[in-house]
This record gives sequence, structure tokens and C-alpha cells, in this order.
Amino acid sequence: AAADVYKRQEQTGVLGDCAMLARQGVELDSAIGELARQACAEAGCEFNLGSAKQLQEILFERLGLPARRKTPKGVPSTAEDVLQELAADYALPGLILEHRAMSKLKSPYVDRLPRQVCARTGRIHTSYHQAVAATGRLSSSDPNLQNIPIRTEAGRRIRQAFIAPPGLGAD
Repeated sequence: AAADVYKRQEQTGVLGDCAMLARQGVELDSAIGELARQACAEAGCEFNLGSAKQLQEILFERLGLPARRKTPKGVPSTAEDVLQELAADYALPGLILEHRAMSKLKSPYVDRLPRQVCARTGRIHTSYHQAVAATGRLSSSDPNLQNIPIRTEAGRRIRQAFIAPPGLGAD
């Protein structure tokens, strides 16, 4: 019954528009680069936005922003919730958060999904699991197609790359 439906869905796969993802990848690269340039300008020096250590040095030592929380090692935290608090009063943490969000979309979704298209079917084949989710709803893995964010414009655009064949879409 349900297991047969899931098996057929896994075998059929999900149709994706790889050309759309490629265009989005170029746009994300540009946006990520611009955010990095803005962040470095705001910091007054070049630094690696992906380095927690460099970020900690820039925010809390160089710029003197208040440390809201410390890590177990005793250094000021650069965790997302801390940066969100700081972003209310300072520009650089907001730029870093935006850069992180864009980077998190690019690598696992825009870059990797087109490489996971099966040459034989032209589709992405995920695995569905019902027993994993406590609510009984389906989860998806290899690749996980459920974690593509919907709250951001960039996430919604990535979701638009999943298309229904002619005649099966909502018209």
C-alpha cells in the first residue's frame, strides 16, 4: 500500500531544472561575493567569513562588539543566535548571517543537486522514510529534498527548480 507508493516515487524520481539551478548558482556566487566585499569593507580589512576564529577576532577584538556569550573554550561565540542579537545594532553581523545563509544554499543544493541527476532517468532519486519522523510524515535522504529553505527568497527559487512533467503540474 503506502510502501509501494513510496517505492514507486523513489524509482520515478524528481524532475529538476538543472539549467535553472546553474543560473541560480551564478547569481548566488555573485551575491556571496558582494556580501563578502561589504563585510570586509565594514570590518576595515580582508578576512575569511567562514573562519570562526577570524570572525571572533574582527567582531570582538578589532571592532569591540559586546560578547553576548562565550564558547566552552572561553572565547566569544559567533553562533547564529549571537550574531542575530548583534545584527540589531551592528551591520557586520547581519552581513555575515546573510553570507552564511547564501553559502548554505549554494553548496548542498545549487551545486550538488544537478550532479545527483541520474543519467538514465534525468531525475533526482531520493529515499523516503516514514518511520524516522516522530510525526509520521515522510522524510527524505540521499539527497534530502526537504531541507531546502522556504522562508527565504533564494530558498523558494531553488524549490522552483523542481518541476512536474507537462500535464501533472497545478495549472
